[in-house]
Amino acid sequence: MKKRLIGTLLGFLAMFGFGAIYYGLLTAEAGAEMAANFASCMHAEPNMPYIILANVMGAYLLVYTFDKMGVNDAKAGAYQGAMIMAIVFAMSNLFMGAQFTIWDTQGLLIEWGVGIVHGLLGGAAIGAYNSKIG
Repeated sequence: MKKRLIGTLLGFLAMFGFGAIYYGLLTAEAGAEMAANFASCMHAEPNMPYIILANVMGAYLLVYTFDKMGVNDAKAGAYQGAMIMAIVFAMSNLFMGAQFTIWDTQGLLIEWGVGIVHGLLGGAAIGAYNSKIG
């Protein structure tokens, strides 16, 4: 139980930290413009409890699958985390692209890439932790 909690916390910090840099600093202006252009269907500011919960769930998905797969080092964690999140983000982005007109192919591909980086960083953090605890 302790291993899963700490692994989830470390994965969350890596994933949330990357998201804060990417969305909060690098693309904040574009996000605000998009929210203004699509005010009828987007929040002016992101719903942070949802973002936090999504990152916790993503980190726990990696912790759970790594435990079943025996991932016990940062390199394997980065690779497997990227692969798992590539599938998760591809699925969710394809659903978004199918249902919402605010997403074009370029935007969906960029978000897919961002999701892969989330998995790579979160997975590396979890894998590194797993290597320390055996």
